[in-house]
Amino acid sequence: MPAGDNQHHLSVSTATGNAVAPGLTLADEGTTRDIEPAATSLSAWALFIAVAGTGLLADLWSKYAVFVWLGYGRGAKTVILIPNVLALKTTLNGGAVFGIGQGLALVFILVSLVAVGFVVYVFMSSSRRQWVMHIALGLILAGAMGNLYDRIFNHGNVRDFLMFLHYWPWIFNLADAMLCIGVPLLILCWGFQKPRPRRSC
Repeated sequence: MPAGDNQHHLSVSTATGNAVAPGLTLADEGTTRDIEPAATSLSAWALFIAVAGTGLLADLWSKYAVFVWLGYGRGAKTVILIPNVLALKTTLNGGAVFGIGQGLALVFILVSLVAVGFVVYVFMSSSRRQWVMHIALGLILAGAMGNLYDRIFNHGNVRDFLMFLHYWPWIFNLADAMLCIGVPLLILCWGFQKPRPRRSC
């Protein structure tokens, strides 16, 4: 870059109040901020933790409240929330989502721990501007930890209580619902993700 252009670039940077690193234009500086990793962004962490924490608390509280209210086993009640659509019915699931893999609690605990680590890694590797992805990851983390809590502290069984009437054969919980929302949303984020621009020398 000629000396005159350097002086003009410096004067523009000074006038706008932005400190631009040597060799970078204002546009480059903005792009650098856009791809700042979420791991160093307090706002990204706040959103991620808020979604995960709120989802986890909602899942654990709903399980506790519904099982206390309706009971479990013989004498347990079934409550219709929306006629012909949604009901509350308590059950214990020793498998994964949709009841797959009954009796493999230890395997699912290990898988859940790996999933939690993977979610945190993906979050820390993402850009601070990818807030939709951070919401998806927060939902996945909440769902994984909600069911992980049950498997560890409830003899390998997950508490389920939501039942769609006539439309869905499985009983599930809020953790399952968050996983079923978060995973497709994360895949969509990956599908529409633009490649990160390479910085020129």
